[in-house]
Amino acid sequence: MKKAIPIVLGIFLLGLGIFLVYEYATEPKIVEGVMSKAIDEKGKPSDITNMFTQGETVYFSAKKNRFWINEAEIVWYKGEIKRENRFLVEEEVLVNDAKYYTAELSVPEGLEEGHYGVTIYVKGKKIMETYAEFDVKK
Repeated sequence: MKKAIPIVLGIFLLGLGIFLVYEYATEPKIVEGVMSKAIDEKGKPSDITNMFTQGETVYFSAKKNRFWINEAEIVWYKGEIKRENRFLVEEEVLVNDAKYYTAELSVPEGLEEGHYGVTIYVKGKKIMETYAEFDVKK
């Protein structure tokens, strides 16, 4: 009986370790996508909102969840988040000092009134990590 306890405990701990490594490897690598009107000096979002007026600066920020991911790709959508609604792809968004990926939506003529969305991908991957949606009003 005394030999069985360490063996059972060892098998349990091995199984738990495998499960935790699997969860870490398969969970999203970029999380908490938020829209904001400003970012602080380190790059952390402030004045978080999902309602903007025409002419305001729109920032998308997402928190980094893995130490080895330093580049991401951000895609902006007008309307529903669907491939045919893409209007701007911003590549090579790098992580900042606050461990956030931050992108500024810049449209020289300003945004039309409507519903918009943004997604973020690990650079070179096709699986969306997180997204955010926002509205622009007059």
